[in-house]
Amino acid sequence: MFDVQKSLEMIEGFKTHYNYDTAYMEEMLKISPASYEVFEAFLPMATFVNKAPVDVINIARITAIKNEDCGTCVQLYVDLAIEAGLDKEVAREIIFNKGESLSLDLKLVYDFTLAVSNNETIDANVSDRMNQTYSREVMMEISLAIAATKVFPTIKRVLNYMQSCSVIQIKV
Repeated sequence: MFDVQKSLEMIEGFKTHYNYDTAYMEEMLKISPASYEVFEAFLPMATFVNKAPVDVINIARITAIKNEDCGTCVQLYVDLAIEAGLDKEVAREIIFNKGESLSLDLKLVYDFTLAVSNNETIDANVSDRMNQTYSREVMMEISLAIAATKVFPTIKRVLNYMQSCSVIQIKV
């Protein structure tokens, strides 16, 4: 059974821990608990990882969210990635240098993610290399990570919380 109070406590803890504007979540919970319940059920997808290496999954997440959002969600994803163990230099490389100095395998993840996120045709060589380098299970986790990044900015834009998507100086 859905517990509104427990959800409110989760939102408050998340807001406090990550210094993240949760106003859109709070409004959703207040006005449409049923909508929020569906949203909350989606949240594990945004952080799911089982087999993917920390650097691989977080490069995919940060690259995709940077492509979808202009600020606060990017900062959140950077904070989550560093908390999960991503090297700060790798995060800086993704945010500030388009992955240019990443190892070949990690640059491959960056380029692949960007192509998927932009809905571009993926070069067959890139696709083949990704599938040779990473297991099918890891590829599935990457797919969930990329797809999840589209949800948060979309909800914020539809609910007129674009101001929370403002350009900010990302800190790594």
